[in-house]
Amino acid sequence: MNMPNSQLVGWTAILGGVIAIIGVISLMLMFVVGEPFGTINDILAIPVAILMLPLVLALYRLNATDHSWLSLLAMIAGSAGFIATAVGSILLLSGRINFEQSLVYGIGGFGLIGLWALLNSAMGVADHTLPKGLTWAGILLGLTPTLALAAVLRADSIANALSGMAGQTAAGGQTSPLIYVLFTLGFISYAGLPVWFILIGRLFLVGRASISAAATIA
Repeated sequence: MNMPNSQLVGWTAILGGVIAIIGVISLMLMFVVGEPFGTINDILAIPVAILMLPLVLALYRLNATDHSWLSLLAMIAGSAGFIATAVGSILLLSGRINFEQSLVYGIGGFGLIGLWALLNSAMGVADHTLPKGLTWAGILLGLTPTLALAAVLRADSIANALSGMAGQTAAGGQTSPLIYVLFTLGFISYAGLPVWFILIGRLFLVGRASISAAATIA
């Protein structure tokens, strides 16, 4: 990967990560204050998806030499995940789907993004193409979203749980501790993955990922 491409990948990943962090903050404010922060979170998901696609392709190119099929699977998962979140947000904002229906896109997309991070991190551990700490962080952050893919077909239950948490919080009630644990683990990944995007983008920006790619090809 030449320097201009590395700069493009680095800056778009960093910008996408920063916007995603703003989205995380908006989501937190939605649960505390309410609208318009939920709408802001939905809007921000669209540019994040667009900005992250160069990194999806770059990581595929980084790992394709030694892991052709696995890197292809990761690229497909990442592309589909980011596109799904953007499409879901567009449909929700335009009134074409309701909140419960949007969870299919949101949870499914989030799960595929987690799978993409997990697979690329696993390949990074195997080939030392990425820093060790960053790869293990990617594995841990990607694990919960990947497991959450199984919940896509239970979007109605998740919507009810979210409504219950918000309603009981306002009323001073209690929600099952297990529900809180599951949502906390998911939120840690949701908040942590944007930071991972930024750190991966920085590797491309300073040329460390390019050096790794060159070494792999050699």
